Amino acid sequence: MASLIKECIIIAALTLIGAAYSLVGGLSPLPWAEPELAAGEIQLADAQALEVIWLDARPIEEFEEDHIPEAIFFDEGDWDTGLVRLMETWLMQPRPIVVYCGSESCGTSQRVAEGLRAALPEAEIYSLKGGWDAWQN
Repeated sequence: MASLIKECIIIAALTLIGAAYSLVGGLSPLPWAEPELAAGEIQLADAQALEVIWLDARPIEEFEEDHIPEAIFFDEGDWDTGLVRLMETWLMQPRPIVVYCGSESCGTSQRVAEGLRAALPEAEIYSLKGGWDAWQN
């Protein structure tokens, strides 16, 4: 009987230690769990499964060095020119639009996507989670 009580106390103590660690330190996400997406974001694999229009919102030097095949350069600072380029493609064949910038920490793609949603409310517009870094990996 004393052995059973001792085992129950050990199990309870280990459970409390695990619960305390989860509350204080947090647990890393499970490796097979889907990463969290912000509103309007899309994973690379999901974007590749669609026939999308890619918009590269990185600086022109980076775009000229390399970009996703058939991507359209979109300079956030020259909105009207970028919008005209996009419309030339999108009006011929409306498709989802995916905007990307350099990395997940870059906010340009989210800002451009948000502006495009206001300009083209009928379009399906996303920003690529992970940006160019996700494409390269």
